[in-house]
Parts: sequence; C-alpha cells; structure tokens
Amino acid sequence: MENHAAAFFAAYSLDQPAKETDLSSNPKTTNILKQPDYSSYARFYDYFELAGHEESEELNAFLDELFRINGVKTVVDFACGTGAQSIGLARAGYHVTASDLNPEMLKIAAVKAGKARIKFQVADMRSCDLGLYDAALCIFNAIGHLTKPECGVFFANAYRQLNPGGLLVADILNFTAMAGGAFEEYRYMSREAIIDGMLVHHARDCSLDLKRRQILIKSVTRWQDGINPPAEVAEDWQMQIYEAEELRQMLTIAGFSEIIFFGMAGCDFEPDSTDSILAICQK
Repeated sequence: MENHAAAFFAAYSLDQPAKETDLSSNPKTTNILKQPDYSSYARFYDYFELAGHEESEELNAFLDELFRINGVKTVVDFACGTGAQSIGLARAGYHVTASDLNPEMLKIAAVKAGKARIKFQVADMRSCDLGLYDAALCIFNAIGHLTKPECGVFFANAYRQLNPGGLLVADILNFTAMAGGAFEEYRYMSREAIIDGMLVHHARDCSLDLKRRQILIKSVTRWQDGINPPAEVAEDWQMQIYEAEELRQMLTIAGFSEIIFFGMAGCDFEPDSTDSILAICQK
C-alpha cells in the first residue's frame, strides 16, 4: 500500500484547489442541478443540519468499526461539509483528507478540527485527483447535489482513488421509501437558534417530484442581531434521489464488485421503508 503520510499535514491548513480532470468534453456532466449557496449558509449549517449530532456520532461509530475490521488506515471524505465525519475519524486515528467544493465550509471544518490532523482540500468530487486511499466517504446526501450522469462520474472517480480492496461509503435518501410515504417527515422544517449573538431562523418547504425522482426545496434563512436591519437569504434548489437497485447498477458500472446496503448508522435496510440508503462498496 502506498504511503501517503507526507500528504497529511497539520490541522488548519487549507490547500489550493486540487488537480482536476476536464469534464467539459462530456456534455452529460455540464447540466447541474440548482444548488443552495453554501457560502452564506456555512456558518449556520451545523445548527440546522446537524442539530443534536446524534446521527453523525452514531455513523462515525459504525464507520470506525467497519474500517477497523477491513484494515483501513487512510480515508478521503468527499463533499465533507463542516467535517462531521472527517473530524471524528481523524480523532479515532485515521489519516484523513477532507475535500469540499465550498471553501467557507472547509474553513469552519478546519476550526472545528482543533488539533486533529486533517488535510483540507478545495476540490470537485467529480473530477479531483487526491491520491490513493483505503476508504472514501460521501455522506449526508451529498451525491444528491449531482445529476444522475454526474453521480456516475463521481463513482468512477472515487473508484480510481481507492487502493485494491478499498471501500466507498455513500448515502442518499431512498426514493422508494419517500414515494411510499416517508417523505412526509421531510416536507417541512422550521428551526431557530442563537448563533454568534444573532437570532437565526431557518425554514424549508419541500415537495417530491415523482417523475424526475427529485426533492424540490424552498428555503429561507433570516438573521438579526438587534442592531442592524434583519438579513435574509431565500433559495430554491433540487436534490436527486435513488432507489436501491438503481444505485446498485450505477455503482456496478463504476467498477465496484461488492455492494451492500444498510440504513444510516448501519441499521438493517428495508427497500420499501428505510428512509436512507447507506451503500458500502468494495473495489
């Protein structure tokens, strides 16, 4: 196994964008879904997306067990966001590279990491070349920000960056369960928090497009500090979701030979009722 110890340097470092493959010649990769502005939302992300942190901590415990059983030492976390998995795994002793397309998310992750040794890298998961690893992650519906062709491009790119026998762990909401009624739990969300002395309110109104297999999301984030006029960002965006066998086919085309599905944090997966698909794939 290639030694990448030199590539993993002190926490707080934030590299320049990684070397990437030109995707412009492939027309299927240029049609992207409409996305939220994570640059403005980054400072609020943990309060509304990881509220309570229980699910993230349970997932990290499952990943740690999975990785130890399979002899994993090095991990790349694609679309790492504010570092929920990267930081937990680094503190558990893994050599971690954490990549995201948004520098603001990475800056917050680097501060949260403290003394944990993580290499933070601005990178597009469809095209970046970050080296070779024992395991790769793409967690909390990150692949849902890609169109189906783009997702296939990402799976192939992740496959190339795994050592022989390496693992890819990725998740996405289960279309079959969403269409069967589980979506009602995700239709509305409204939360408030005090963040850096500001009162912040975040609300979402979602709908399920059965034909395109997408979740359509309208969100509003408002904040006020009691001194300046209130500020607001309103957005609408989309998330692509999949049924289990559709996901299996895409992963097989990318080259993965062993594919097992779980629910989040390693619970049993029931195709008709489990909200999320956690795919564990071996090269």
